[in-house]
Amino acid sequence: MAQFVETLVAAAGDHLLEAVAAADMDEIALYPGGLLPVVDRLRAQGFNHLLDIGGVDHHPLRPRFEIAYHFTAIPLDDVRADWRRSAAASGMKDLARLRLRVFTDDDDPVVPTLSHLWPSANWPEREIFDLFGVRFEGHPDLRRLLNPDDWKGHPLRKDYPLRGLERRFTPGGRLGAVPPLNES
Repeated sequence: MAQFVETLVAAAGDHLLEAVAAADMDEIALYPGGLLPVVDRLRAQGFNHLLDIGGVDHHPLRPRFEIAYHFTAIPLDDVRADWRRSAAASGMKDLARLRLRVFTDDDDPVVPTLSHLWPSANWPEREIFDLFGVRFEGHPDLRRLLNPDDWKGHPLRKDYPLRGLERRFTPGGRLGAVPPLNES
């Protein structure tokens, strides 16, 4: 994989921070401008599955926000041949994996969306937007996923107050007592 990492480094250009070819998982760290060129190269090399997207707040370090993407290359011919084989028997445990770490600006964190390439990126990107405030440029429906629309702030930021920002919890979403449950 070391040679493959070199092609990704070339695709990242000036947006590259660091590249590591390791035995367990290769890793590329970059700025948002290099994400789409690197992902295009990944897809061309057979990385066809986006496993996960996660957000990290490194406050007080700079750059503050990190978006981590995990990719793998699933050999589709082997998978289509027999879906019932276990992962260990089919060699799935030895699949090539790659981690992309995208570090974004502190004041206005923006990263390009991957939802047009992998529909499975839609909800994780919305979750990161809701909890960290990182915007995904080009996302088709970027709105809160876990918190109410009128929620102020982003609860997983390290500088977010533990008791929230000027918000009083109202059970059931209404002021006053919680109405009794209707028993049928």
